[in-house]
Order: sequence, then C-alpha cells, then structure tokens
Amino acid sequence: MKFHILTLNRRAPRLGVLKDVEDRPNVQIETPVALLHTQGGHIPHVTHEVFKLVSNEPQILQISLVSMHCFQETMEYYHGGISEFIGSKDSLTCLTLHDPSNITKQGHHVKDKIPIWTKHGKVLYNSEMYMNIVEHFKPDMYYLLSDGDTNKTSPQKRISKAVENTISFSKQCLERHKKSQLLKNKFVMAPIAGGYCVKARDKCIEALLKEGDVFSGFLIDGLHNNGPEVEFLPFAEVKGVVNYVVKKLPDEKLISVQGCWNPLNVIKLVQLGIDVFDTSYCRILTERSSALTFNIEENEDEENYEINLRDSKFSEDFNPIFDVCKCLACTKYSKAYIHHLLTVQELLAPVLIMIHNIHHYLRFFKKIRECIGNNTLERLEEQISNQYKKHHDKILNKNEDEYRNGFSSGNESEELL
Repeated sequence: MKFHILTLNRRAPRLGVLKDVEDRPNVQIETPVALLHTQGGHIPHVTHEVFKLVSNEPQILQISLVSMHCFQETMEYYHGGISEFIGSKDSLTCLTLHDPSNITKQGHHVKDKIPIWTKHGKVLYNSEMYMNIVEHFKPDMYYLLSDGDTNKTSPQKRISKAVENTISFSKQCLERHKKSQLLKNKFVMAPIAGGYCVKARDKCIEALLKEGDVFSGFLIDGLHNNGPEVEFLPFAEVKGVVNYVVKKLPDEKLISVQGCWNPLNVIKLVQLGIDVFDTSYCRILTERSSALTFNIEENEDEENYEINLRDSKFSEDFNPIFDVCKCLACTKYSKAYIHHLLTVQELLAPVLIMIHNIHHYLRFFKKIRECIGNNTLERLEEQISNQYKKHHDKILNKNEDEYRNGFSSGNESEELL
C-alpha cells in the first residue's frame, strides 16, 4: 500500500489516496479518512453484514491489540490474515496497540515492556512479542510499538521515558520488519511520542527520520490517554504540539491521530495536516444513547448538534433521527420507536443508533474531502461551529458526568474551542 497526495497543497489541508494494496490493486481509500473502530474485530453493536447496509465503499478496520490479545494463540495456527479471521476479508486492516474508545490506565511501567489492559487483566508486551502478533495477524497497516502514556499533565520525567522507550521499541520492531518476508509490503506507521514538550517530540522525530524511507506514515501519539475524555479535550491545548510535529515531518508521509475527536476538532486537525482518524467517537455517543444530528450540507436545517434518544420528549416523535439521512435507521425507524427500545433495554436500540452515527460520521468525512477540493472547508467549520455553540449554554448547568453517561436531555453538546 502506498500514500499519494492529490492536491497541490502538500501540507494542509490536503487530499490524498491510499492505493496499490497488495492482492487488491483496484482498492483505493481517499483521505482524510476515518478508520472503522472495532472491538474484537467487529464494529461495536454492528456486524460486518449489517455494515454493508451502511456503506459498500472500501474501508479500513482499526484492530486494537488489546481487544484481540485472546486470539493470539489461535492466529499462530491460522493460515489467513486477521481480515479473514474476523469474517471481513474484503476490508483492509490497521493494527493498533490500544482501544481509543476506552481509557488507557496510566503507570504500571516495566523496563522494555508496555502494559496493555485486556479483559483478563494486564499483559506486558515487548517488541519481539508485538512483532510476533503482527506477523500472525498480517494487517495491511500497523503502528509500531510505542509508549504513549502521556498527556497534558505528564511530568518531564515521564515524557522523557516515553520518548526513550518509543525510540527503542521502534528500532527493535523495524529491525524485525526488515527481516520479515510477510511484512515487507505492509504499510508501517511510526509513533511519535513526547507529550506536550516540543523538545521531546524533536528528539523522537530526529531518531525516527533516520529510518524515514521505511516508514509510510507517522502517528502523533501521547496527546491523551484515550477514552471519552478526548471528546472534551480543548483544541487550544493540542494545536501547538500537533502543528509543530506536522511541520517537522516529510510532506509525502501519511499522518495519523487516534481518539474520540469531536467533528469540530476533526476539521481543525485536518486543517493542520492530519490525514487519518477513527470512528471511536461514534461508539461513545452510542453508549450514551446519543445520535449525531449536526448539519453537513448547507441546505440542512436540523437545530440540534446531537440528540439523546432516552429523552422522554421523543416518546411520541415519529420522525426519523435526521430527516435527510438515508441510513437504515432513519429510513425504517422513528425516534419514538428507538426511544421505546431504549426504555425496555432492547439490544436493537444501540444497533440502530450506531448505524446512524457511523453513516453520519462517514458522510461528514466525505464532505470534508469535498470541501478541501473546492476550498470551502472554513465554511463547513463555521457551519458546524455555530450549531455547536448554540447548544453550549444549554449544558453549562448540567452535570458533565451525567451528560457523558447519557442521562441529560441529550440535545446538547460540550464546547471544546
């Protein structure tokens, strides 16, 4: 797989395409793109068969090691790749270390190893163990092992250690990659650690660029510890370090961030030069019974940025979640019906909400690409920002924990500017 820039502006915002995929030469993935977040190889609440009703376009599945650790022994004896194993052989796959929708526990560091938190507890991985998994899984893309346990509050000692570990892990993984016949054509993403210290980021970038010809892209790691908190991360906090790192990297390389970024922050990150995101944001929305309803096209006139379908006001609302949406949930079911399903704790409820959220989020990324092409991305940003701000005052008096857990009225959002 190779990344090609399509726009004259090679830095930001830009259009690109991932193509020349091994064994699938006709597959092309346009960027900016959102990888489909999965747990155990499946989109939360949605099967691969159901997702085909959402989109028939080629997609990249984000496979987190933390959710697939229990299958490592099985994969040693399985002759196919991870995409075949999970029942989605037509999809591309990207192997990551942590699940961006769940908070990664801080601390618990051991020399030369990284802790991951599985359903069965803590498991320590070193470079050799990690690369064994990569060879068994055979993903189309993968991130090298890294120490991303940093955030805005991390002390300098922890930041320095994260950079030291990440450089060491990357060198060890890269040495194994070069020797592996199974991985020679895979798309390798190098992680850049360093928290919010630009000097630490510089050190990591300088070390990684010595092997820059092997890397197809970079992951800006260590901005947060994953989970729902990322939705509320002020963009002003991350802007400086992201902008600094992007300018230090080669123009022709793919650049990725992970996490539950809200749509407004996604646009701002795209404007800085980020190419790859994921749909973990859709999962945390669905878990609190909320559906995305922000306007994507200028002729759409929905008032709310998002709605919480547990709200009793929807008990007799027989309109779809979003009037102009063409997803299965909106064309076949009403808000009243989904509210009823939530009330009686029927499992179909999160399925329908997730179908809508994924569809809406992918349509949002398609609009981003369109706006970059016709130079109207700032207009889209302003449109979503205005809708976002209208709901800010409505939740100022709400308990933030209640909002995140889905117990508020649900037609509000959080100001992140």
